[in-house]
Amino acid sequence: MSEEEPVDKKPEIEESCKPHCSLEWAEYRACVKRIENDTTGEAHCTGQYLDFWRCVDRCAAKKIFETLK
Repeated sequence: MSEEEPVDKKPEIEESCKPHCSLEWAEYRACVKRIENDTTGEAHCTGQYLDFWRCVDRCAAKKIFETLK
């Protein structure tokens, strides 16, 4: 009996969810543009970046669990 190597579908599913999170991505990009000339080094867009990935994770979670055996 030959068993196939499992394929990780998470990256593909996450990519399919990114367009769903375009608002969060736009907010992140706007933040990056806003702080690009910051000379203090204190400004960051971590919150917006994490909001984007939280959106992607929420979208992808159900689809990922549906693919599990």
